[in-house]
Amino acid sequence: MTRILIQYLLPLVAPSAVYVMWLLYSRYRANKVGDVAPAFTRGGFFWALLLGGVLLVASLATMAVMGGVDPDSGVYEAPRLENGEIIGPSYTPADNTGDSPGGNE
Repeated sequence: MTRILIQYLLPLVAPSAVYVMWLLYSRYRANKVGDVAPAFTRGGFFWALLLGGVLLVASLATMAVMGGVDPDSGVYEAPRLENGEIIGPSYTPADNTGDSPGGNE
């Protein structure tokens, strides 16, 4: 659980938390001086989130169109438990000799 927090959540949450703390401080300072408080949508964070969402959708669409293999291109065997040992997943490409993708029948 600690590894997940350090490797995944901390790099995502820490910059956001620092920015939000800076935004709150700058609003406090602006109110104290009587200046206009900065808006969330005027800063770079809003546009970074928006651009990140656009890039996410674009990369997922690109991977869906360009990646992967044909459905009948081989045989996938799911991970299984045999004699108390976990056997990992495997993928066997089908040979192009006209045989069925199941292999030796």
